[in-house]
Amino acid sequence: MVQFFPSRWVGNQWPSIEMEPVETILFQLVLCYLADSYQFQLPPLVHTLDGCFADFELLGVEASLDLDNWSLSFACPDEAVRDQVLLTLQELPPDFFELIK
Repeated sequence: MVQFFPSRWVGNQWPSIEMEPVETILFQLVLCYLADSYQFQLPPLVHTLDGCFADFELLGVEASLDLDNWSLSFACPDEAVRDQVLLTLQELPPDFFELIK
């Protein structure tokens, strides 16, 4: 079962959405879904030693989707935008995540 819950990034204190399970396929599904829903082009992925991230603009604010060995999260500096994205993700039908077992 996929779960989304509000949080804050420790470093820059951006409002965030933590996602479980921490899976590459969930990162890909969420990124594609957000790009389609909020009408932005898929951003390039930046690979790091322990994962990857994608930076993009969503509803006029900068945003990031990050995956590493410990967490998968979306974050942006605007709490209202974070809350709108959280609601959008929580309303997805369970079969949207069928690829994640």
